[in-house]
Amino acid sequence: MPVPEVETADATTRKIIDYREYTGRTAAVNSVEIRARVSGYLLQSPRSADSDRVQPAEPAKTDATSSSLIPEVNVNEGELVKQGDLLFMIDPQPYELALQQSKGSLEAAEARLKQANKDLSRSDALLDRNATSAAEYDQAVAAVAELRGQIENLRATVARNQLDLDYTRVRSPIDGLLGRTLVTSGNLVAADTTILTTVVSVDPIYVDFNVDEQSVLDYRKRMLEGEVKDARQTSIPIRLGLANEDGFPHEGSINFVNNITDPSSGNTLVRGTFNNDTGILSPGLFARIQAPFTSEYEAVLVPTKAIGMDQQGRFVMVVGDGNKVQRRSIKMGDIVDDMTVIREGVKPGETVVTSGLQKIRPGSEVRLQGAKS
Repeated sequence: MPVPEVETADATTRKIIDYREYTGRTAAVNSVEIRARVSGYLLQSPRSADSDRVQPAEPAKTDATSSSLIPEVNVNEGELVKQGDLLFMIDPQPYELALQQSKGSLEAAEARLKQANKDLSRSDALLDRNATSAAEYDQAVAAVAELRGQIENLRATVARNQLDLDYTRVRSPIDGLLGRTLVTSGNLVAADTTILTTVVSVDPIYVDFNVDEQSVLDYRKRMLEGEVKDARQTSIPIRLGLANEDGFPHEGSINFVNNITDPSSGNTLVRGTFNNDTGILSPGLFARIQAPFTSEYEAVLVPTKAIGMDQQGRFVMVVGDGNKVQRRSIKMGDIVDDMTVIREGVKPGETVVTSGLQKIRPGSEVRLQGAKS
């Protein structure tokens, strides 16, 4: 029988990091339900066109805060909004009138206080000349104190009414993506109850994924041995790939590890954060996560196609003296491109057969085809 020709390659070394892969879902860093802070009828919403917007029956003739100066809502559903952008407009007229009423009451009380202070000054002068009684003087002092208390109460009422008027302009509390409008113009909304829409932040963005119990224990063991760092005390880089992407093109870091393991599944929740300036990521997407499980080390690698499988497990055929091959059982590590990490079984520089494994047996002589790579 002729000596079979085989292709070979040398086992090489390279500094690498071992990774493990998990699956998860993207989530918003901030997610806000926009609710009405005051009750009233909606005049404008992100869905309302100019023809659909409700106008108040008759603007209140008060001052510069009149409803004739109602601002326009200039955002649409699904758009990116900035913090402070006007999202909804509630009819402000009842709150404008309440504000004017409280301001009028405050002005009247301040006028009465001014008069009461004058009366107190006269009573003080008369008391020095024994021209009035102590009881009358005490009544003047009490009147001033009572009016001062009323003024403080009225000032608080004015501030509260001004706050209610401001709340008729529903603004975005965060930068983010505006959701679907749940209540349209013309509907009555209730304070602190009616949900108008949602806003979710998109940059940066979270990714939540579960790590199995065996991986958690392996990582903790390596922490105790000083091989890796604690994810709760330092930033651990991770990579992300979407369902339609090859590899893991997005880079981020772990920023949270849950303090318990779910007893029903044996998984521990881990959260990473990723920059999203391109906007390709959005909450709720399926994500593949690649997380490091070792520090950088010198690894032995052989071409993946050199690895065979039989009843005894994974093996490679190593070319020895006299071009005779021997079977080596191996312990595999991660796959890096078209190479595989060999943890046990092959030493750096040894020659392994990469093609023609089916033509050879342990101990048989081979003829090398071409130059060694």
